[in-house]
Amino acid sequence: MDGLATPFAIGPLRLDRRLAMAPMAGITTRPFRRSVRRWGAGLVFTEMISSHGIAYGNPRTRRYLEIGDDEHPVGFQIFGADPALMAEAAGVCAAAGADLVDLNLACPVRKVMKTGAGAALLGAPDLAERVVAAVAAALPARVPLTVKLRSGLTGGDRAGVDLAARLVAAGAAAVCLHPRSASQLYRGRADHTLTLALARRLPVPVIASGDVTDGTVCAGLLDGGCAAVMLARAALGRPWLFEEVLTGAGQPPLEERLKEVGRFVDETAQERGERGVGYLRQFWPRFRRSGTIESGLVRELMQASSLGEVRDLLRRS
Repeated sequence: MDGLATPFAIGPLRLDRRLAMAPMAGITTRPFRRSVRRWGAGLVFTEMISSHGIAYGNPRTRRYLEIGDDEHPVGFQIFGADPALMAEAAGVCAAAGADLVDLNLACPVRKVMKTGAGAALLGAPDLAERVVAAVAAALPARVPLTVKLRSGLTGGDRAGVDLAARLVAAGAAAVCLHPRSASQLYRGRADHTLTLALARRLPVPVIASGDVTDGTVCAGLLDGGCAAVMLARAALGRPWLFEEVLTGAGQPPLEERLKEVGRFVDETAQERGERGVGYLRQFWPRFRRSGTIESGLVRELMQASSLGEVRDLLRRS
């Protein structure tokens, strides 16, 4: 699709295409980012990173900051509700190699919202504005700041949409909108009429996320004024969706897809060791849905207790 291959800029950061991989907690690890990059993702993101974890040197959190030279451009997504801690965390992310820093004002998960972070900040617009201003001031000029928003907190609420212009004035160089309310979680349909309306109003790029599943949806969003689109759950177990959307082609041959699965397993093993077995379990049903792995093999892979067993099962498939 020609429109997706058109370069654009977020502040000083120039990107060569308008198709990104959305940040997803527990999903967008280094092996996953490399996988979707191989198939055409123009921008990838870390998992959601706690500003408190960065500030207090939590070892697990610090591992989220590790990126490879082959991952750029890469955005680091952080969350929190303390302007000073968020600013400190953003500076650490920039020093670790972030090409942009994204603030999560969209996460609807209770354990995040009860700390005042994520989508909870939509209900505290003055604090949200202070967080954005503090982070924007802390980042070097080469690293733009973006924000990810939900449309609001509850059905019919437009707090996120209404807040967007204030956050741009405070220093956000782009806005990504997932047009569901926080109370919807991932139910119902994303209302991209809100995204398109926001794109017409804001002077910075607006990026669409939520229910972006194919080239037709992408084309409609770009034609309507969005600067770029993000694939999220639709690309789980189907990293080649990026190529499908970019080229208009169908799925690659099964042999190529299985080769990608094997490479993803190998890179997960290098990154996580035997802990990778648990991480991979969330992908096996997704690979079945994409027609890459049969249901019987999925059942066996879900029961595998070691990476050696996983590899043996895949070799026999």
